[in-house]
Amino acid sequence: MAMPYGEHRIRELQQSADITPIEIQLETNAEIFRVVYNLIWNTHSRDTIDFSDLDYLNSMWLDTIQELARIEMRKGYYIPMDKQIEMLHQAYIIERKYMPDQVFSLHIPVRVTRELIEKEGSCSKEELQTMFQEKVLPAATWNKTGGHKRPMAFIMAGQPGSGKSRMASMFVNEWQDDVIIASSDKFRGFHPRYEELQDKYGQYCPFYTREEGHILSDFLIKEAIRQRHHLLYECSLLNIDSVLRLISDLHASNYDIWIILRACPKRISWRSIHQRFLQQRLKAPGLSRIITKTYHDQACAAFLSSTREIVKQNLYDRMIVKSHKGLLYDSDDMPTESVIDILTERMTDRLE
Repeated sequence: MAMPYGEHRIRELQQSADITPIEIQLETNAEIFRVVYNLIWNTHSRDTIDFSDLDYLNSMWLDTIQELARIEMRKGYYIPMDKQIEMLHQAYIIERKYMPDQVFSLHIPVRVTRELIEKEGSCSKEELQTMFQEKVLPAATWNKTGGHKRPMAFIMAGQPGSGKSRMASMFVNEWQDDVIIASSDKFRGFHPRYEELQDKYGQYCPFYTREEGHILSDFLIKEAIRQRHHLLYECSLLNIDSVLRLISDLHASNYDIWIILRACPKRISWRSIHQRFLQQRLKAPGLSRIITKTYHDQACAAFLSSTREIVKQNLYDRMIVKSHKGLLYDSDDMPTESVIDILTERMTDRLE
């Protein structure tokens, strides 16, 4: 089967490796592996899936997550671009066994905009609920163990581009992937009317509205709590009321709750968003998306005020603040330090 990339694209990828942080490269790869995994679950019944393909996709995702965890701990080694391309080629081969390519190339007609696809692809809460039970839940809980007496909940917070996913990789790796990831942006590849839309457009890797993503996230969180799974949730704290409700629900369900905050200067997170977008355009144009400056700045502004509310609520068991350089605060060791002061300083450029 042909490679997903031509010679020109491979040269561009190799050149990009010299100017793009390795963590951005690997975060993009991890997203690709997960979306292909989701697409297979979404488009096929269990009896038509070769589960060795899912195992292989999951192993490549986990290898990438493990390397991200080492990078986060400043112990990481480089995965050469040649090796990355080889892994992406394997994901492409698996994808093509089940469907026309949806990820590695972009061949939607020019007249079809993201806004049009979102409008035509919008779905009701009832449709999402049915799909969740039949597709999303089995995919999310496959190879995971529940029934924990005192399960862990990790809530990762920071503005877009701050490095939450890399920080989260440490905990996924430490818990040997036995964690349900319920973040609202992890459902790409699932859609109740995928086949109808794919037939119409030729390519359709769904763009969810934020509201729909949050609905699926809420479904998964409730089910994870019911089944007593370990849980990981990434967010920007823009909707503080929903986060406070989540913490309250977890506390009432006897979870051990860790709040892990990412301290990152605004200029660095905005730069990272663009670096991630360029990697997506090179590796997986079907997934590429850009976060607006307005949304980024709103998330930055909300982060500090929302953190104050979480500290005030005081229902967590542990709070940690990390930057890309290491630990800044741990409530187990530095309870007298001011979390807000630490975050305020680090979100400016003075210390970077």
